[in-house]
Amino acid sequence: MYRLSELGTRLQNARQEKGYSLDELQQATKIQRRYLEAIEAGDFSKMPGEFYSRAFVKSYAEAVGLDPNQLFEEHADELPKPKPSETENLPPRTARSKPADGGARRRSGGASLLPTALAIIFVIAIGFAVWLFQQGNEASPEPGQGSDGNNVVVDSGDEPEENSEDTGADAEETEQVEENEPEDPAEEPANEEEPAPEDENEEEQEQQLAFTNESGNEFTYTLSGAEAFDVEMSFSGDSWLQILNGSGEELHQQTHVSGDEVSFDFSGENEVVFNMGSTATATIYVNGEELEYASDATRQYVIIQQENS
Repeated sequence: MYRLSELGTRLQNARQEKGYSLDELQQATKIQRRYLEAIEAGDFSKMPGEFYSRAFVKSYAEAVGLDPNQLFEEHADELPKPKPSETENLPPRTARSKPADGGARRRSGGASLLPTALAIIFVIAIGFAVWLFQQGNEASPEPGQGSDGNNVVVDSGDEPEENSEDTGADAEETEQVEENEPEDPAEEPANEEEPAPEDENEEEQEQQLAFTNESGNEFTYTLSGAEAFDVEMSFSGDSWLQILNGSGEELHQQTHVSGDEVSFDFSGENEVVFNMGSTATATIYVNGEELEYASDATRQYVIIQQENS
């Protein structure tokens, strides 16, 4: 049996002074009676989790007119300290996806060899064109031409015309080789390099909202690859809602009705807890993506933990 703790006795006396029964306090705080009894007895092992002990004590104190911050300071030795979540021990999603990234790098490395091979082909084609041009120059001189390239006067007037026709034909062939050969290799490297931006896009992370853990009526989800942490909620019926941050600080508490819509910016929070009175009438959107409840239970805690990118 747990004896009444100083903190529990103080809260119980304040409740009795207000004339509240445990059932009435349960309706006011939405905390189950067995948890209220555990707080008064100082038995925090019966809480759904150590994280919620401070949140429940705070709601109890506010309901009976006590200052929760003062209670936390004066009875710090009685309150359990929150422990890190199990999901914090999981490796980052980016670390688990390293093999896929390595494959992308190998693919991009293989593609980078293609421009080098095309450049070598281009150089060979230029060298071949130069060789053809030199062969044409060596074959074109006739005995009637001097070493300086100037024509020598000869008796026959037909031979210079034949030489000029042969030289013109060789020049046309050389020009065609120079015009046709370099064009294809020069254009192909530029076309082959275009898929590079696709590889860069493959490495970019997309937002993922995944269910990661279940403990009693607590359901934990991990948000990764997100630049923001914006939450919108819509209600199709009566639903009580309490929102806490990772330190147990209350950020919102209200009973919503059909047609209500609320939005929150939790960019500065690593963990947000939604104490849901009725999941059947409440819909949660995280950065525009609808959260799919892992359980059909009407009364549950939805915990969203943001993974640092």
